[in-house]
Amino acid sequence: MKTLITGGSGFIGSHLVENLIEDGWDVTVVSKDAMFSAALEATGARVHLADIRDAAAMAPLLADVDVVFHLAGVTRSRDTAGYYRGNHLATRDFLHTCAAHAGSLQRFVYVSSLTAVGPRLGIQEVTELTPYHPVSHYGRSKMLAEIEVLDMADRLPVTIVRPSGVYGPRDRDLFRYFTMIHRGIEPLIRSGSQELNFVHVADVVRGIRAAALHPAALGEVFFIGDAVNHTSAEICGAVAMAQDRRPLVFSLPASLVYLTGAIGEGAGRMLRREVFFNLQKVREALQDAWTCSIHKARVLIGYEPRVALAEGILSTYEWYRREGWMGR
Repeated sequence: MKTLITGGSGFIGSHLVENLIEDGWDVTVVSKDAMFSAALEATGARVHLADIRDAAAMAPLLADVDVVFHLAGVTRSRDTAGYYRGNHLATRDFLHTCAAHAGSLQRFVYVSSLTAVGPRLGIQEVTELTPYHPVSHYGRSKMLAEIEVLDMADRLPVTIVRPSGVYGPRDRDLFRYFTMIHRGIEPLIRSGSQELNFVHVADVVRGIRAAALHPAALGEVFFIGDAVNHTSAEICGAVAMAQDRRPLVFSLPASLVYLTGAIGEGAGRMLRREVFFNLQKVREALQDAWTCSIHKARVLIGYEPRVALAEGILSTYEWYRREGWMGR
């Protein structure tokens, strides 16, 4: 099976690349820069430096591709427009390039996000029938990209997957929590009561593959997550347990969270670089619940998460240690 992967140098994308290579797929990765080229090529993948909005550069790479996995996107931006350029407009242009040049394409899988739909409303889990209600520019840009994908369903064999919160080896966001807890502090937003669907990257990769290969996935949208939800306090507790730490636990008031986000956003603009925590992240972080139902994926494509939270957090910590990301 011949595949082209955008965003293959990212967190989820790099795991997908490794998984497909191990299973004998012919993998081409498109990347905007050469930063991770050596690591990707070491897996056996071919790496092409190109912008996915450049149709002339992409056309020859798509000529005999069976499956396209589109993961490339912008998760942080110095300005609002950056989210829409990197997620919505780039996806729109890439779809049209695929329609024009990917004559052998059997499936186009767009990897979106739970944030494209929005947080849980009331007590009902978010499902594939829940109306869009994103709360951040990142989420709205992913929503617009989804709409572009679905609008091309008459010209391309499309499928959309929406992972919930994803963690695992190479995850830099969760690593920040590991380091804080390692240093003895455990700050909780909303006193740790926020409910999250938190899924290991290995399970997400299995879900993405099922969406690419299962006949019933054609033209469909699926949430890919864990079988159970956890509070943010439970997740932080698992991180502390993995490190055998007993940190000082304290709650951050919403006003302080907003102030932190505003400072981060201001610093990012001043320094002209993306920051970890900005006002977009604040809007997402202060929601009551980011949970979703995986019932449809289970029934239609046989998706089943396998990695329990404690196991996944421990293996992630062990990877951080092996790779020298944190002290022993």
